[in-house]
Amino acid sequence: MRAPHKTLFFLAFSLVAAAGCGDDTASTPDATTAPTCATPPGPLALGDPDGHAAPLSAGPGEARAGRIHAAQLPATPQGLVTWADGDFVLANNKIALVIEDAGPSDLYDPWGGRPVGLGRVEGGALVDPAEFGEVFLITGRSTIVTEHVTVIADGSDGGPAIVRASGRLAPLPFLDNLLVALYFDDLRDVDAAIDYVLAPDADAVDVIYRYASPRAGDTDTGAVLHGFMYTRRMPSEVPGTGFTDQINRAPWLQLVDDQATSWGYAAVDGTLNNSIAQAGFIGGFTSSFTIPGCTESMHDHAKIVIGGPGLDGLEQARARVEGRTLRAITGTVTDGTAPVAGFRVHAVDGTGAYLTRATTDATGAFTLHVPDDADVTLTAYQRGWPTATAEVAAAATTATLTVAPIGHVHVHAHDAAGGLPARVQIMPATGSSIPTVPDAFGEPTPTSGRLHVAYPIDGDVTLPVPPGDWNVVVSRGYEYELVEQAVTVTAGATTDVDALLERVVDTTDQQCGDFHIHTIRSNDSGDDATEKVRSGLADGLELPVRTDHEYVNSFQPLIEALGAERWAYGITSIEMTSFQLWGHMNVFPLEADPTKPNGGAPQWQDWPTKASPDKAVRTLGPVEVFQAVRARPEHPTIIINHPRGTSNYFDYAGLDPITGLVSHPEYWDEDFTVVEVFNDSDWLHNRDGTVRDWFNLLDGGREVYAVGSSDSHGIKSSPVGYPRTCIALGTDDPRELTPELVRDQVAGGHSFVSGGIYLDATVGAAHPGDVAAGVGATATVDLRVQAATWIDVDAIDVVVDGETIDTIPIQAGDADPTNPVVRWHDTIDVPVAANGSWVVLAAYGDQTLEPVHPGRKPFAVTNPIWLQR
Repeated sequence: MRAPHKTLFFLAFSLVAAAGCGDDTASTPDATTAPTCATPPGPLALGDPDGHAAPLSAGPGEARAGRIHAAQLPATPQGLVTWADGDFVLANNKIALVIEDAGPSDLYDPWGGRPVGLGRVEGGALVDPAEFGEVFLITGRSTIVTEHVTVIADGSDGGPAIVRASGRLAPLPFLDNLLVALYFDDLRDVDAAIDYVLAPDADAVDVIYRYASPRAGDTDTGAVLHGFMYTRRMPSEVPGTGFTDQINRAPWLQLVDDQATSWGYAAVDGTLNNSIAQAGFIGGFTSSFTIPGCTESMHDHAKIVIGGPGLDGLEQARARVEGRTLRAITGTVTDGTAPVAGFRVHAVDGTGAYLTRATTDATGAFTLHVPDDADVTLTAYQRGWPTATAEVAAAATTATLTVAPIGHVHVHAHDAAGGLPARVQIMPATGSSIPTVPDAFGEPTPTSGRLHVAYPIDGDVTLPVPPGDWNVVVSRGYEYELVEQAVTVTAGATTDVDALLERVVDTTDQQCGDFHIHTIRSNDSGDDATEKVRSGLADGLELPVRTDHEYVNSFQPLIEALGAERWAYGITSIEMTSFQLWGHMNVFPLEADPTKPNGGAPQWQDWPTKASPDKAVRTLGPVEVFQAVRARPEHPTIIINHPRGTSNYFDYAGLDPITGLVSHPEYWDEDFTVVEVFNDSDWLHNRDGTVRDWFNLLDGGREVYAVGSSDSHGIKSSPVGYPRTCIALGTDDPRELTPELVRDQVAGGHSFVSGGIYLDATVGAAHPGDVAAGVGATATVDLRVQAATWIDVDAIDVVVDGETIDTIPIQAGDADPTNPVVRWHDTIDVPVAANGSWVVLAAYGDQTLEPVHPGRKPFAVTNPIWLQR
């Protein structure tokens, strides 16, 4: 099981524990019982609906606020920001913050009026935008159902520019089932506004809450939660601590993009305490405050500092905000003969406190900024190179770091027709080691003892490697043999590895898919989407299906951008992610609708809107949601993902693992046909868990079929395509596929699940998902087991009507002497009950899939063949 479904329990526990550490002495009535004022305060003032006509035109000593238009919104590298034409921008001559207009919103806060992006300003243009995530601006458990976004001050008078988002408070839907246990009062009778204030020449935006409470008495808010989502897009850093997601007692949380604008957040009421970090959500609490009754009031909520590029630019901006001075250290990283680009240079002070980092340019030069009086240690790091350090005294402003010279390994992976997508790994041999730096530096960690893991689409890659002995492994998934080669790398030289990859497993008319893959678009994944596609293609996956949480998307545009259509086909999908405990479901195929929030994601909650601010938050039941999903024009299939465990469907509906009966039939859907039985797991691991559930459903007469998927959130620890679902599609060419064909074959069970082993099972002309009629009291199954020679296969389980009737050991002598990839090929007689039976075949081994997929065990499982006498 993976985040966030497993971690939601811990998030809820953390929220309860953290909020419980605050002031619990206040006794506050809720919106339905609070006495009201004889003369309630009037509505909070609105400003101009448009603001300044040229909001990016501010010069020195000026700030502006107004609507921003599409031509002024730059693209971000991965297109993750959700700003749009007609949103509002606060800008001066240095920085800009974009505030979403009122109306339906993307991501998890559905109401507009919140920051949706930021950048620096140069020459009257917004530049270097960050892949901004989401910040939750919360009072109690509620935020504003934004009815209006207006400009209170456009800055033309020489003063600060102010954008106001105003409306009624209401619980934040996706967190409400967690927060309701902590904050009884939902504050839905209180009008509120968020003012975003930017002064001329400032480096930070002040965030101020305003309230108009109709209550006769004061209202205690409870501890204030400051929350941040999608924090794996931009690594989080705490000044002095370094890169971490733990923010207890942190005066600032900083979100860093080394190539773009970065930003920091400080709560005005003090340090962020009682840190929460789960599934890409980071949260911290500050103390409660009081909202006065019968009047308008204000509360300074937070400060957002904007700077860049990278952490060092942000540190300079934060120093200006805090009135501190820094000194610049300039220098060069060299290998002793020439400067080297692409090194990150990290600075720590004499106490070990992390200060900043910068990246060397094409000339090997860097500049970073540290406190005036600090003695610092600089460390230069780049994957594939040795590290280097330099001590810089408090009076010094220059440094040179010299790294030991390296060699290179050049790999060309190909078959007889040319280059192939491939996985290239370089691992240390005896006497070699992988250079590392402290976790606080925020450098990506090596993958399972690998110096490099690369995924060249054309099979060609050159990688930097320190001198010494190394092992090179080149692979292309489970259908191919490996190429392994020991090399000795010499400084200044390039070692060539020619990797002729041989495809040995016969999968004619089958293509394999992974229907559960997350990317940086998900709140709990930091994986670059293009890299995710590359990794799947390198491991021979033909159908990588993008299933980001709550966002409709597809890998197909990335496949096309890579020129890889002959290798793979992407289908538009989503992981519908109920945060209300009834589970996660893949929905495919879909058509993304950019005019709707989150690309037209299915809605599993109802909530207040601009037009209906008094509506209560309501969680929809799973059956109601499933019916609405199936009614869509695409007629999608629903896959029940990771069905067991905290916050998952089978437990929510009360499916008994022994009887197969449900204790909550009102939650039980009778029409789903696909279950993710194998979630980054194998046959033996699941035999007494989700496999048993699946078999109970089959025994109960449900035609329910299994898929196996990776649920990959991070390719370093969870490879795309383990396991995978191999589907009978009548073609080997991904360019001939359609979403409807894949949907129908998966929903009909015409597939098997592979974790490295391949099965061909038939009863006469019947394949998995088919009915073999007229077989009599005994049916004969023809079974062929294939696996590349580097994959272990030890046994076959024969399962009829949920019972394992035979386990057949596979010996070395069982392999086809003319084709050792065919490990076993024979017939198996199975009994058929008078009212019919079903048969499932599984093959497995006990040795892991090293060196390709460490820790994963090989297996394959067919979907059932239905047997009738």
